Amino acid sequence: MQTYIIATAYFFFIVELLIISRSFFYARRERNAKWPTYTPKAAIIAPHYGWDADTETHAKGLLHQDYAGAYEVFFVTHQKADSGHDVSYPHLCEIAEPHPNIHVLLAPNIVENNLPRSQKVQNLLTAIEKLPDDIEVIAFVDADVAIRENWLTLLVNPLQKSDIGTTVGGRFYFPQTWNIASLVESIWVNFQMSVQGDHPFTMVWGGSNAFRREMLEKAKILQRWNEATIEDLNTTLAMRDVKQKVHFVPDCVAITRTANRTWHQIFEFTNRQVIMTFHMGLWAQWFASLIVSLPKGVCILGSLPFLFHRRELLLVIFIPFLEALSYRLFSKNLPRWLQDMPKVRQTISVSSYVTSVGIFLAGLNAVYAVFQRKITWGGVRYEILSATKCRVLGAVKRKQKDNA
Repeated sequence: MQTYIIATAYFFFIVELLIISRSFFYARRERNAKWPTYTPKAAIIAPHYGWDADTETHAKGLLHQDYAGAYEVFFVTHQKADSGHDVSYPHLCEIAEPHPNIHVLLAPNIVENNLPRSQKVQNLLTAIEKLPDDIEVIAFVDADVAIRENWLTLLVNPLQKSDIGTTVGGRFYFPQTWNIASLVESIWVNFQMSVQGDHPFTMVWGGSNAFRREMLEKAKILQRWNEATIEDLNTTLAMRDVKQKVHFVPDCVAITRTANRTWHQIFEFTNRQVIMTFHMGLWAQWFASLIVSLPKGVCILGSLPFLFHRRELLLVIFIPFLEALSYRLFSKNLPRWLQDMPKVRQTISVSSYVTSVGIFLAGLNAVYAVFQRKITWGGVRYEILSATKCRVLGAVKRKQKDNA
């Protein structure tokens, strides 16, 4: 029996290394690719909820994109009955005031207006309705991420190929404090970049993506969004419907700085992501978390009580250290500018020691998602009915802002 336990743990570790290797080769090809100049007029849509010093910095970062074409920015937040608007609204207006190409919009509040979609989806729909007719490409960015000056250029360039329906960047969680919960969350998020590439299972992430405006009709994106919980997974499914590629841009990485995350926040965030993935029918991604992450974790944790009685099981103990090396290997594939940022390499090194915990958490999320359809997001409770339908259950009181 112990032989099977050890073999299972190492088998799935080898699978993990193969996935990372594939990611390396893909990133190398992409970084060597030479794209002709392509600068259609673009719109950046940035939905907002809440405000802090980091949010202000991120918003201002959109004003100075090194993009050779013309672009406009549409900040959008939502109305509130008590104050008239989300706290972010006056701050966004102040930032936009000197810039004629920057616009601030207020979307209706979904709870107060009994609308059948999430607040984020409503914000995006409100902004899309206001786009000028000459906009050819629409890019999306979350309020809690920091992007570089070439972010828009990197996302737009591949869209000149007719078989690429949408482009997507990566997301990198950069813990500012080394509490274990924050480190585990960073592993959970960052490792997802290793499964993005040029294959059919590449997914759109709503925090950093772009598509040609024609896709709104061609892929029936707005129809999928109309009563949905989340937009990005529906965009993924829409591209599959029309046989268009989701193209991952490995050097287009957005950074989220986190600090002092609690286990409650981590469980809520990671469960929410996997619940949406499962109940929207992205079975391959869910199944991969289940069969790769869970068995490894069970083998390691299940072996611990017997280590001193069955010494042959000691071989399992090496898996967490190999996982640490695996995460460090993965990090070598990150853009050079990111690796060279102060404290990034040190944080990756420290984070690597909890890689097994982050991977095991993904497996637990996959199991939990089977039995739960309700999520809390942005201060609102939802029930996911299908990929394109949700039920808004009402507002909940929140002490802290949710992750996007």
